[in-house]
Amino acid sequence: MTALPRKTPAVFYRGGTSKAVFFRAEDVPENIEERDTMLRAVMGSPDPYGRQLDGLGGGISSLSKAMWVKKSTRNDADVDYTFAQVGIRDGVIDLSSNCGNMTSTVGPFAIEEGIFPLPDGPATVRMFNTNTNKVVHAHFTIQDGRAVSTGDMEIPGVSGTGAPMRLDWMAPAGTAGRGVLPTGKPQEMFSAPGFGEFPGSIVDAAAVCVYIPASVFGLTCAESPMAIDAMPEVMAAMEHVRRDAAVRAGMAETPEAAAQAAPRVALIAPPVAYKTLAGTEINADEYNIAVRVASMENIHRAVQVTGAMSISAGLVVEGTLLNEMAVDLDTSDDLKIGNPSGVLRTRADAQKNPDGSWNLVSTTAYRTFRRIMDGHVYHP
Repeated sequence: MTALPRKTPAVFYRGGTSKAVFFRAEDVPENIEERDTMLRAVMGSPDPYGRQLDGLGGGISSLSKAMWVKKSTRNDADVDYTFAQVGIRDGVIDLSSNCGNMTSTVGPFAIEEGIFPLPDGPATVRMFNTNTNKVVHAHFTIQDGRAVSTGDMEIPGVSGTGAPMRLDWMAPAGTAGRGVLPTGKPQEMFSAPGFGEFPGSIVDAAAVCVYIPASVFGLTCAESPMAIDAMPEVMAAMEHVRRDAAVRAGMAETPEAAAQAAPRVALIAPPVAYKTLAGTEINADEYNIAVRVASMENIHRAVQVTGAMSISAGLVVEGTLLNEMAVDLDTSDDLKIGNPSGVLRTRADAQKNPDGSWNLVSTTAYRTFRRIMDGHVYHP
């Protein structure tokens, strides 16, 4: 007799420029093989066609995500949450990094599911991310026991408006255990087959990312994600650098052993005029630095929030490529990051120590979010 599918309570959210399926931690199997089988079925992976038609995934990395949440026992957190990136074509379940966009929905989920109830009014939920061992503070408003998601805020990459969600990454440096500059250097030399040697910077704040000049490949970061995706030599070179950086940052013993989701790799360039994916004209004087970030071997359609926290740290830490390449940079004010969907504004509070090292106090981003549906998801 064929076994009937199981059903598990779930909530489907948009957070920033991503979407994910949310679970209570007690509903996610502790057995890793059972957990991964469930997550693949929920998302519709692996799918050689790259569409995830048999699940809730959307065929790109920003739409193939899952989270599970529980009440925390830590003194500095109210809830613990774990993020899973689900491979689209290969079905790999990667827990090596956090998702900043979907972090914006952890607090609302905890409130609305009764994991951490709070009264109506302004709310702060302290959230411990188990992937990176970092604490994030979410600030939003509660009304009638629900997180308020309607408002007037616009963010690049999302149509319409929503209520602002402020996310503060507290002491975000060192997710790989080696501080904001994992190698101790603001810049170092990399190489890639066919492109020779060139400088790069590895920065660790909320996520580890290696930054390399777009000019190495004859690019300006005005190019669309689809255009760069269609350049196999460039994508292969970026992946080569990413895996090299994983070893240098102590995240893998060999390039071949590097995880898929971390570290990330990004092209950076001084500001130039460009068109967003929505066709909006962005002038060069509207932002400080142009960025095109790869995610799971494709160029992200916007910029990951954890990636933006790393970029923000790189902008304020003296001597990095980002810091030196940025134009009209005021590290005490908003940091403006040009990306395929528009300009993302962030903040970073950093202090230089007497020995020349850096203390990254916090980084901040704003997102919008929406609870799309709740019910049960069916899986083996």
